[in-house]
Amino acid sequence: MLLTCLSVGSAWAGERILALSPHACEMLYAIGAGDEVVGVSEYCDFPDAVKNRPVIANYSRLYHEAALRLKPTLLIASNASLKGLETARQHGALIVVTHPENLQDIFDDLHRLGEQTGHASQATLLVGQLQTRLAEIKAKTDTRHRVFFEVWSDPLMTEAGNSFITQVLDAAGGDNVFSGNNVETMRVNIEAVIRAKPAVIIIPNRSGNIESRKAFWKQWLPTAYVIAINPDLISRPSPRIVEGIAQLQQQLDQIP
Repeated sequence: MLLTCLSVGSAWAGERILALSPHACEMLYAIGAGDEVVGVSEYCDFPDAVKNRPVIANYSRLYHEAALRLKPTLLIASNASLKGLETARQHGALIVVTHPENLQDIFDDLHRLGEQTGHASQATLLVGQLQTRLAEIKAKTDTRHRVFFEVWSDPLMTEAGNSFITQVLDAAGGDNVFSGNNVETMRVNIEAVIRAKPAVIIIPNRSGNIESRKAFWKQWLPTAYVIAINPDLISRPSPRIVEGIAQLQQQLDQIP
């Protein structure tokens, strides 16, 4: 889903922006609009500058009293039904929703956020750089690997179907073993993973138990390679996605 404006109006550089999702926050800083961000949501953790911004939302609601005290003029959200958005709109704030579902959506939303915030030239430059880098990565991807992506270990969950992760894996040279399923996020059992015969298991490197997860998978799939990667780099639809694809491609390329 591409960026959608839920209010009538426009915002320009110098406005007061609330970034209500981690990927929106990263996009705004990447196009040079970081100085205009006056509030963020929980889990907005990149770049470091966002850690100095007040938290005025979580994934389900806007803390509208705290948010309104910041006198925002533009809210960038990933969920149009976020509780509290209507209150902000009634107080004159412009509401914009960004929910990229593929790589092209990320590029398109960067362009639109650039236009919305008065940073169109920076956004155009950034998108060009990202697209060039992505093309270079794909050009180096010669070998394909059957991949299982572990989203969560207990219960065991994965991304499936034509999900965002499936598309990211494809760009890096990985074929999601559950891409044929009709759901995008699913709970699986170990038997189903074994039957799918992945050559590579990808686990998040922030789990705190990387070695135990590697040992777990080696017990069930002794010939499979287990690699770890920062999940924010490949599951968060932000400009850093290209770096995540590059890192994943490099790890997959080292596998015989």
